[in-house]
Amino acid sequence: MADADQTYLRKLYPQGHVFVGSLKVGALSGASGLLVGGVAGIIRSPTPGLFAIASGLQWALLGVTYNASREAIFRAWDIAPSAPPQERILPSTLAGGITGGTAGGIIRGRANIIPGIIMFSLFGFAGQHIYNAIDSRQSFNVPSPPTVNSEGAATDNTTANEPRWKRVLNSKYSPMKVLSDEQYEKLLKEKLVKVDAEIALVNEEIEKVKGKVKEGRDSDPDPDPDPDL
Repeated sequence: MADADQTYLRKLYPQGHVFVGSLKVGALSGASGLLVGGVAGIIRSPTPGLFAIASGLQWALLGVTYNASREAIFRAWDIAPSAPPQERILPSTLAGGITGGTAGGIIRGRANIIPGIIMFSLFGFAGQHIYNAIDSRQSFNVPSPPTVNSEGAATDNTTANEPRWKRVLNSKYSPMKVLSDEQYEKLLKEKLVKVDAEIALVNEEIEKVKGKVKEGRDSDPDPDPDPDL
């Protein structure tokens, strides 16, 4: 691979990127496992708290191992995130096998290493295929190397370098959106304009009511003088 591509990959995968990213994925996986384990523990176990903790630890181990293996393979094979979806299938499959073998051996013993490799390799293969299908349907922007315009200046696409979780939240299937500071400021300004317009309408209605009340007072005859005076 050319030096420019190597430099770009080093920017995409800096030192500590795999470790920190894997910890984030492990924390999210562990939290999900803790939640699912808590619900399942209430139904199946006399000690739901211990069941939930064990489930959370297992899910965290799976998340850390899978993400670290997958990112390490990407880095070792010089696969950039802008690579075609088909090139991500084999790393995901291998990462699934590594995860299944590691987790199976640690959690359930050596007898489950081979079955774990087989099953989680299938999970990684199928999961990547499903993600590729969703990714192509939603037309996500993926990171790409900097391009050079007609003037010879390098241009960078900020949205293309967004993390995967942000691209998922910003998809048309997500009920939530991740806003930048500029987008949030624009949204607040739009809401402020709407509030100002509503306040102006209310003020107009108040003025109309005051005018009608004043006209009513002016049209009323003077009260009769008190006959006793």
